[in-house]
Amino acid sequence: MQPRWFVRGDLDGWAGLFIDNLIQLLLILSLVPPVCGIPSGMVLGRILPGAALSILVGNLFYSWQAHRLAQRTGRNDVTALP
Repeated sequence: MQPRWFVRGDLDGWAGLFIDNLIQLLLILSLVPPVCGIPSGMVLGRILPGAALSILVGNLFYSWQAHRLAQRTGRNDVTALP
């Protein structure tokens, strides 16, 4: 059984995830320097790239889990995100 790559509701899910991740990154950028006293250059050069990488790796991990679940259960309607 092949998984479906695009189904109804995927755009809604993508938009929600995109907005959530964007808000997280904007909050890091706007709150870390004044609250923690870390210079903006360090936030832009070290923290934001690390946060972006962790979001990417986390989403890839969720996709891998969904692929394994789909194979184990024989279903093709599992989701990659909780």
